[in-house]
Amino acid sequence: MEAALNIQQYEYVLFHLGQHLHLNKSIKDSLVYGDNDSIPKNKIVFKASNKSLSTAKTVHYKGNDIPLLFPNNDKEELFEWENDSIIFHHDILKSAFYLLSGYQETLSDKSDSMGRFKYNNSIQHQLKMVRKPIVNYYFEVIIDAIEQFSQKHNIAFERKRMFENFGFMLTHDVDRVDYYHWRETVYKFLQLAGIKKAHIDKTSLKKAALNAILPSIFPGYKPDPWWNFDDLRKLEKQYDFKSVWYFLNRDGSPHDAKYHLEEQRIKNLISKLLNDKCEIGLHGSIKTATNQEAIANAKQRLEKASNTTITGTRQHFLKFHYPSTLNIQQNAGIKYDTTMGFAEHEGFRNSYCYPFKPFDHDANQMLSIWEFPLSIMDTTLFGYRNLSFNNMKDSFQYIIDEIKKFGGLMVLLWHNCNFDEYEYPGINKYFAEQLECISNQNPESVTGIDVLSKV
Repeated sequence: MEAALNIQQYEYVLFHLGQHLHLNKSIKDSLVYGDNDSIPKNKIVFKASNKSLSTAKTVHYKGNDIPLLFPNNDKEELFEWENDSIIFHHDILKSAFYLLSGYQETLSDKSDSMGRFKYNNSIQHQLKMVRKPIVNYYFEVIIDAIEQFSQKHNIAFERKRMFENFGFMLTHDVDRVDYYHWRETVYKFLQLAGIKKAHIDKTSLKKAALNAILPSIFPGYKPDPWWNFDDLRKLEKQYDFKSVWYFLNRDGSPHDAKYHLEEQRIKNLISKLLNDKCEIGLHGSIKTATNQEAIANAKQRLEKASNTTITGTRQHFLKFHYPSTLNIQQNAGIKYDTTMGFAEHEGFRNSYCYPFKPFDHDANQMLSIWEFPLSIMDTTLFGYRNLSFNNMKDSFQYIIDEIKKFGGLMVLLWHNCNFDEYEYPGINKYFAEQLECISNQNPESVTGIDVLSKV
């Protein structure tokens, strides 16, 4: 990305800056972006960069090290006064656009086995900044400058904050619902035989397989640990937490749901969750990430099963093509997506802890669909990262502390089928403790529909 921002890209950054302060006409008219050497009077001047990305420049601002991706010179100051104007020496707007718009994902043809953009190929990995919402820091610098300018020139100035403390959107992807099913039990014995890959030690696997025989033959023999919706809601309601449940569809892939949306038990479950003030969303199958007809059909089926309008989605396996999947979702009438997080690492894939509108680089325009960035996924922590419970708690807290600085949104994904004590001993106790820890920090519990009402 060498050229300076064009007008659509510039307006895209300002649109999101407007989530943090009231960009009235007087302030907007004071903003100047370009590479002209002359300094106009009584303006806030952002010096544009026509250079390519650089990862060498870091500045210190209010106790934080902030990478600048498009520096113009060696100056350490982010901005200074000159001729009654404020001058930004480095292209902080272009830096914000590069991260927020997902520009890096248009440059890489390398993907993982699921066709996903890899964390190891990201600038967040390169600069070790995935757990910091750098775009929020950029905006804070810009707002500080605008506040100083407004005070000097008697311009009305008012900050905005989405949440008083932070928002907490607790979500569940419903991939599977039958732990005690012959298919799952047979699979465990195939793992014991070495035919299928095992993820736990053989002693635990043997116990799990043997203990599953009778319940798999006699349904109802004992409670199914994957049909745990009442228990999860009971726990969540202890802390007045709402939750969003994304139901997976079936359309021909072995990775699809092992249940049908039309099953009466599923329809009854959805009705119960809706009555409990939860939200129902679509967990789009692998096919829906690339097929317009597939996502339209899946949405229609779920709406019929739930007797409600489906507003939000998350793609199965976080399988996502930027921005084509978003266009597919948008064309299907989806209002928000919450897929965009790295599977391999918790944090901020677009370096931003607020909802944002994605940018279609081919069309050079902002999309209408909203993205609610995924902060933390369960399998990231104990699967990809193999963290201990204590380290998981530490990472949770680090991310919460970052989000709280800006009154941002934390989106947590925890699968209903990830409470297996054989595979993850102590996981139920840990999850309960983690919810209590989050609750003690006074978040505002929200669903995706709630968030839409705020943006």
